[in-house]
Amino acid sequence: MPTTIRTEDETSPLLRKETVKKGPRLPLKQLSILALCRVADPICMTSVFSYLPQMIRSFGVSENEIGVWAGVISASLALCQCLTAVAWCRLSDRIGRKPSILLGLVAMMASTIAFGFSTSITMAIVTRCLIGLTGNVGILRTVAAELAPDPDLKLQALGILPLAWNLGTITGPAIGGFLSEPAQKYPSLFPPGGFFDKSPWALPNLLIALMIFTGGFLAFLFLDETLGSKQRRYDPGRAMGKKIESFFGLSFSEQDSTSGLAHDVESHPKQAADNYAGANPNIPLTWSEVLTPQSKYLVVLFFISALHRVTAEQLFSLFFATRGHSSKNPIRLPFHLPGGFGLNSSQLGLLFAALGVVEILTQLFIFAPMARKYGNRALLCIAALADPILYFAIPYTLALYEKHAGPGGNWVCYTTVAVILMLCSMNSVLGLNSVVILVTDSASSARALATLNGFATSVAAFGVAIGPSTFGWLYTVGQRSEWSTIPWVGLALVASSMWIWIPKVKVREPSNQGENEVTTDN
Repeated sequence: MPTTIRTEDETSPLLRKETVKKGPRLPLKQLSILALCRVADPICMTSVFSYLPQMIRSFGVSENEIGVWAGVISASLALCQCLTAVAWCRLSDRIGRKPSILLGLVAMMASTIAFGFSTSITMAIVTRCLIGLTGNVGILRTVAAELAPDPDLKLQALGILPLAWNLGTITGPAIGGFLSEPAQKYPSLFPPGGFFDKSPWALPNLLIALMIFTGGFLAFLFLDETLGSKQRRYDPGRAMGKKIESFFGLSFSEQDSTSGLAHDVESHPKQAADNYAGANPNIPLTWSEVLTPQSKYLVVLFFISALHRVTAEQLFSLFFATRGHSSKNPIRLPFHLPGGFGLNSSQLGLLFAALGVVEILTQLFIFAPMARKYGNRALLCIAALADPILYFAIPYTLALYEKHAGPGGNWVCYTTVAVILMLCSMNSVLGLNSVVILVTDSASSARALATLNGFATSVAAFGVAIGPSTFGWLYTVGQRSEWSTIPWVGLALVASSMWIWIPKVKVREPSNQGENEVTTDN
């Protein structure tokens, strides 16, 4: 009998095609909109660094009192953030993340405009308080974590918000430095005696308000809701945004990415169950459910880190804006180095903008690779080792400065200052990013995430409130006394106190859930 031989089609491959299961992708479009909302806060906070001493001086405050009032104005914003951050996050659990973010941005825009027209210390403090009442930071961190629940992508997602912060720290001081007192700097564009001469601080704040409006408007149109119980609710802004997307052939929703419910159910069933089955917004979690022992340690570290880093920026502003010491009050080593470098608002703006560039470069090219290789706890340790040394060294740069040196005669002083400030900026990224990610990872469940972020933001804001005000007062005391290094020594001690808590932090074992899977079927 003839033998029948079965053969595969000549066009069929010898080996079947590898089946590749793609891993989750980062929802960059949604995170970009989130970053536009996040950048408003650092711009509002840091824009005043360039002109706050001059602003306070224009209110008739004596030179020796400027440090005290600068600390009070800075503290007022942070203190109000401290009092309202948890309430904002709880509100977002009830009405949704997106409405809470939009409400906060509208309030921040109005308060920023009011601050720009301040004519007295009292008005400046009140309007800064109103800006602080718009506490969106904790909500934005929660949304970022909900957009990328996969462990491998969470590092990148949560890293985008600090990147937005760094962009704000560049944009804010630059706006404040170049646009404050425009009638004095650009008399051909803003004539003396005109509107902006009578309101010298209005122009930068009006521009910042416009930027806040732009971010809020884009969020209204294109930001998706991430709270599970509110995702199916009708969103008029998103409906309008989808019509715009359809007209231009675009899409800001990323259904196949890590955002939304689909990925939670597929890859993180426990987290999805927390978000949906058990998440009744009318029954808030107890504090014992929100704050695990590890969360408590990390929130304390976040508090200390925020306190000394924001205080350092405030002291940098005061130190570099303070006029040089007089012959009647000379430098007397080792503890008395009075005065500063006498920079004006434009020079301060350039200085802080340069530091912001260093932070962005660190964020883009250094932080993520180091975090993957060494872990966030190790980076936190590196920053905690270096910060006290750098703070202690800052005032001694004055001893290297020569008033009557010729061109290039102070290169040693300027180089030393540049190196110290660059290292401080790099440490700010490594330390703050690490502790924020560690706090988020310590959440006991997805339901606890928003409240934990709100509580951490509130506690950190309290540190930001008491730090600049206390050390602004110490700076004034130091300038009047025989020990001008008091604030810097104190700041170094505060930064060193992180080592009380760092040994208590435990590192979780890395998860492989986010890795791509490749299977071959022969």
